[in-house]
Amino acid sequence: MNCARGPTGWTPPELARGAIEVERHRRARHGPVSGDRYWVRLLGDPDGAGPWGWRMNGHHLAVHVLVTSAGVRVTPHFVGSEPARVGSGPQAGRRILGPEEDLARELVTGLDGGRRAAAVFAATPPDDILTRDDPFADPRLLPDGLAHEAMTPDQQRLLERLVRRYLDRAPAAYARECWSAAVARGLGPVSFAWAGGLVPGDRHYYCVRAPDFLIEYDNTQDDGNHAHSVWRHVRHDWGADLLRGHYTERHG
Repeated sequence: MNCARGPTGWTPPELARGAIEVERHRRARHGPVSGDRYWVRLLGDPDGAGPWGWRMNGHHLAVHVLVTSAGVRVTPHFVGSEPARVGSGPQAGRRILGPEEDLARELVTGLDGGRRAAAVFAATPPDDILTRDDPFADPRLLPDGLAHEAMTPDQQRLLERLVRRYLDRAPAAYARECWSAAVARGLGPVSFAWAGGLVPGDRHYYCVRAPDFLIEYDNTQDDGNHAHSVWRHVRHDWGADLLRGHYTERHG
């Protein structure tokens, strides 16, 4: 998993490990815990000249990595946590997705009336992420929300920190590539939307919508203590762009 380590050095190995450890806690509440229910799939030959990748899947964890000589891709990237906040035992108080939730709440609660009205699209949040398990990411499925260009400088910085929190799940070079591409395209149309309550513990949902990527987060199930987070890229999901480039160059 080190080939997918983010620039901050803590994710995804630590984030994935956290999801697994919280899952063990959940299962232990219902009886003895047997073996972990996760699978790693290796695709291709890491020592060969062609593309290769790996996937790790299980409850609340779906990490997809593709590697070619031209770069790395890591989306779709899904991490969940049930519970979102561990309430008891040795892990009491643990929130593996805490920063993802706290940054977004700080942003929405800091909006003035007009901007908040543009960002908050519903009093009741959706039950799950809106893109569900669609193999193709489509930002048009998400609400319009409040655009970066309509925010104050402080609000813009918070939105940028939130986006980069997700990008930092990737290797440093790829995280920089994604951020640089977003800046070059222009951050103006990147938007933020929220639904649900604003107080910690309330059921809520948020998303970030951009022309070529999207982010979704919900904490709506189990009375607001069951979170999902996903990062998708329109062109990069499943490594489609790298695979297309490889086969065009080698076999076109």
